[in-house]
Amino acid sequence: MYYFIVNYGGGSGRGKKTWKNVKGILDAEMIPYHAWRTEYPGHATKLATSIIKKYGKKEGPICIVVVGGDGTINEVLNGITDFEHVWLGVIPTGSGNDFVRGHGLPKKTVPALFQILNCELAERTDLGWVAGDSNAPRIFGISAGIGLDAEVCKKALKSKQKKLLNGLGVGKLTYLLLTVESLITMKTAGGRVIFDGDMENVLHMKRLIFLAGMNTPWEGGGVPMSPDASPVDGRLSTCVADGIAKWKTFFELPVLVAGKHKKLKGFTLKDSGAIDIEMDRPVVLHVDGEYGGDVRRVHMEILKGKLQLMKGGRDCACGGFQKAVSKMERDD
Repeated sequence: MYYFIVNYGGGSGRGKKTWKNVKGILDAEMIPYHAWRTEYPGHATKLATSIIKKYGKKEGPICIVVVGGDGTINEVLNGITDFEHVWLGVIPTGSGNDFVRGHGLPKKTVPALFQILNCELAERTDLGWVAGDSNAPRIFGISAGIGLDAEVCKKALKSKQKKLLNGLGVGKLTYLLLTVESLITMKTAGGRVIFDGDMENVLHMKRLIFLAGMNTPWEGGGVPMSPDASPVDGRLSTCVADGIAKWKTFFELPVLVAGKHKKLKGFTLKDSGAIDIEMDRPVVLHVDGEYGGDVRRVHMEILKGKLQLMKGGRDCACGGFQKAVSKMERDD
C-alpha cells in the first residue's frame, strides 16, 4: 500500500497535472493506494503524522510518497514520527527540486514513480536538524541557513515574480533576481560559528553575507553552495561568505553559481557533525527554503542515516504500466 500526499500547487499548478498522470498509472496497474491533497501550509505535516498513526501498526514499512516540491517534502519530513518504519518516495513538481537533485532521484514523473513502485530496499540517507532561539526544532533534507539565502527564501515565498516565472517554466530565475535585489538591500551582521562544540574550532564573522548548513550540495534551485556535500556521509557541510564587499559579491556570484568559490577569499567551507551560531543581531533563518523566523542563536546537527528513501529498484516491464505511460506521453 502506498500513501500519497499531493500538493496541487507545486510548480504553480504542475502538481495537479502530475498527480493526474500518476493516478492513471496506479489505476492501470491496479496498485493499491490512498491519496490526500494538501489544503493549506503545514497540512502535509499533519497528514504524514496522521498516516503513521492510523496505518503504522501494520507489518512492513509505511510507504509515503510526496507529489510536490521542496517545501512539501520538508513538511512531510517534519510530520514523520517513526522514521524506522517509514519509507519515503518523491515525485517532484516544484520549481527548485533541490531535494531530488541532491539525493540523486529522478526529476521526471515516470522514472520517479517507476523507481518507487519497484524499490525493494530503501536507502539510508542523512537529514539535518536545526533549532533557532526559542523556535521549535525542525528537520531539513536539503539545507538550513541564515543571511542572504534565507532572505531570498523569505521573499520567494510571497514573490509575484516566482509565480509568473514558474508559469513560464523558468522558475529558477526567481532566486537569481531576488538574490541580486537582496544583495543591494540586506544588512550584514557579525557573530561566530562553533564547530562540534569545540571552543578552539571557531570561525569569527564580521560582515556575514550568508551561512548555509548543507546536507546536499545544492539549494536555491541548483546553486552548489557546498559542491562536495553528500547526504550519506554523516557530515554537515557549512558554507560561509563573510567580509566580502557588497560590490564585489556581484562579480563573485557567477563563480558561486558555477561551484568554483572554494578558493575565493571570504568563503569558508568546512565539514562537521554539528555547529552553533551566535550572532550580534537577529537574522533570517530558512529551513529547506521555508522561513524559520528571525534568530540570534542557531544549532544545527546531522542525523546520520535517519531517512529511508525509496531509491533504485529492479526493472519492470508490466504491460499496463507501459500502456499508461504511452497514453501519458501522448497527452503531453
